[in-house]
Amino acid sequence: MAIANVGHDYELLVRVERFLYAEAGLLDNWQVMAWLDLITKDIDYRIPVRTTREVGQEEEKFSLAAYHMIEDFGSLVARMKRIDGGFAFSETPRSRVRRHVSNVCVNSRSDDSVEVSSNLLFFWSRDELERLVSAERRDVLREVDGELRLARRMVLLDHVTLPIPNLTVVL
Repeated sequence: MAIANVGHDYELLVRVERFLYAEAGLLDNWQVMAWLDLITKDIDYRIPVRTTREVGQEEEKFSLAAYHMIEDFGSLVARMKRIDGGFAFSETPRSRVRRHVSNVCVNSRSDDSVEVSSNLLFFWSRDELERLVSAERRDVLREVDGELRLARRMVLLDHVTLPIPNLTVVL
């Protein structure tokens, strides 16, 4: 089913939501190598550093000059292999994680891609330490062989500093 550029499409929204929920399920269950099948070879995955600015200074409240993470396909493959192979020592043993995806909106679409925004509440726990990470995600999903794939993700944290001790996981 090609992505059309006509009005609001309930079926497309359902496809997008199913994709995002399936992605969250794979990551929550540490099926990181299977998650790689959901991304495109030209993926651009970024988490910019948030800044606190005066009202009216700038429209966006994040910096495109500094990032917690900038990843491409090669670096994500290497990261997932480290996690899957037990070589990500910050995740040995693995943390307990849960992604809550909500407020999914299809913002625009073209023949083969769709721009989507969603909210993420990420629960992280290790031993006695528990943390929540809140963020907005701005994604571009692309149609590849009849299936949606993640081509671009910008994670806009609601935090100025990371509330978890490491960022081994994918948000």
